[in-house]
Order: sequence, then structure tokens, then C-alpha cells
Amino acid sequence: MHARVLTYRPVFRFLVLVVLVLALVPVSVGCDFPRDPRGTLDAVRNGTMRVGIVENEPWTRMEEGRHSGVEVELLEDFARELGAETSFVSGTTPELLEAAKQAEVDVIVGGFTSTSPGVSEGKEAGVTGTYLTTRSIVGVPPGRPAFDDPSGREVAVERIDGTAALLKAEGAVPVPVDGLSSARMPVAAYPWQLEAWGFEPTGIELPEEDHVMAVPLGENGWLVELERFLRENRAEAKVLLLKEST
Repeated sequence: MHARVLTYRPVFRFLVLVVLVLALVPVSVGCDFPRDPRGTLDAVRNGTMRVGIVENEPWTRMEEGRHSGVEVELLEDFARELGAETSFVSGTTPELLEAAKQAEVDVIVGGFTSTSPGVSEGKEAGVTGTYLTTRSIVGVPPGRPAFDDPSGREVAVERIDGTAALLKAEGAVPVPVDGLSSARMPVAAYPWQLEAWGFEPTGIELPEEDHVMAVPLGENGWLVELERFLRENRAEAKVLLLKEST
């Protein structure tokens, strides 16, 4: 009887060890993923969300110290969900990417897309998944003939940006103007904008643009929480864009 106890004792110890290891695995995984080395999510929750903003209507707008636009409203809703205040820091994309490196901003917005220089590469900042996809088309003012070939044609844009680059790729000549709705030449705009302005759409559709936001590199817990919010509010983003673009 005594020999039988000695025989089973190592097996019993092994089983106890296995149970202890399995019990610790979920704890370890829960602590390590996703992590914020700088504790961004914890700092923002019930605190202040510092937003780096590059002006790019209708996504972001700065007028007399007031910030607005599609992405501003989205982030203000996100801040309220976290019980946080919002603080805005304006600048150029390179300036704000550097600020993110120095932990001076928590998120950067400016109508960025998956092809925006400096952001899309993911080397300077972490990038969210696509939260909204848009497509611009070329339209002409009332009384102007439509066309199907953009080669060599001047097309109005609000600024030299991603849309202008897409037009160049199609052979068009982008021309920055103060206001698309009052332009007396073909314009690149969203379909609902052309409809509201009474412009006639042509057969020229530009490639789709996938919109993203940027956060400091490595702050994975913060990135996951922001992505969750954007994913759950895609419909709201579309409504805000329609409101801002008409």
C-alpha cells in the first residue's frame, strides 16, 4: 500500500503543476495584450484627449479658435464616451507626427487616407483601420458640356492634396480654388455636393479613398479602443460628412 502511494505521488505533483500553469495563462495574456507603454488610454479616460489637427475641410476646420468638421465631431463624441475633455493642437502633418513621438498628442486627424504621405506608411505613427470610404467624381457647372476623358483638362480642387494627386494620375490638371460651388470650371467633389450645387456629373470617377486616423506608435490598447469606436460609428461618420459637404 505504501509503495503504491510513492508511485502516484510524482504524477499528482505533475497534474498540480499543469493546473497552476493553465490558471496563470489567461492572466498573463490579459496583462500583455493590448498594452500601452505610455498608458495613453488610462491617461485619457476621465482626463484630457490631446488632438493634433491638420486643417482639411470638411474633415477638420479651424475658425477663430474654434475647431469643427467630421473628424472633430467624431473625436468629441469619443471623448465624451471616455469621460474626457478634448484639447486641440494645430500644426502640419510632420510637426504633429513629431509631437506624437514626444507623447505630446494622443491622436492626429486631418482627413488622412490610406495613401496620405507620412501617415500611410505606418513608420511615424500607428494608423487605424479604414473607418469610412469615399469617392470623388468630376462634375461640370450648369450649361457646360460633360466629358469622359480628363486628359489635359483643368479641374478645380479645394487644395493640392490627395484628390489632386488622383486627378493628376488620370491626366487632368488640378487647379486650387477658394470655393468649388462657385467655380466656373469642372470640379472634383462628392456626388451629393454636385447634386446640391446643380453640377452635372461626368463619367469620370476617381479611385476610392479609405479614411484613417493616426495615433502614437506602440499605444496598442489606445489604438484598439479608438478603432472600436470608429467601427461602431461609421454610419454617424457618413451623416456628418453629408452635413459638412452640402
